Amino acid sequence: MKTTAATLIMIFGAALGFLPLASADVVIPGMGSGAYDVPSVGGPGDAVDKAPICDNRSRPKITKVAPDPMKPGDKVTITGESFGTKECFHGVSFGSGGGMDGAKPSFKYVNETTVEATVPDLKPGLSRVNVVTGGGSAQAIILIQAK
Repeated sequence: MKTTAATLIMIFGAALGFLPLASADVVIPGMGSGAYDVPSVGGPGDAVDKAPICDNRSRPKITKVAPDPMKPGDKVTITGESFGTKECFHGVSFGSGGGMDGAKPSFKYVNETTVEATVPDLKPGLSRVNVVTGGGSAQAIILIQAK
């Protein structure tokens, strides 16, 4: 009778939430108590600490592209605003695909307002130059002349 009474008390106590069915404090060898006090051992998240801080609220703006008109192979200077830091500057492209063969033009980040680029092999006519930064992209219409 005592065993039956004790069993009934445990069942009703567990059902009503008075008695826990299992203990939540588990000790795993080498992991500490409940694995909550284990220090970080590093890993992929460490790169986040070293990532550049880019202001995505500052939209870039191209104010001038010189020389204009230009020919394939020419070195051009793109001047503007909010190009950001070198780490936050993503690139320059011409036309819709960065050249007829899809090649990316070479470019040199100078500072927050200036980038130099080499015009890829494009068909003569009106085209676009695009600047992409951590804050977005900007474009300007340019005139490409025959070689």
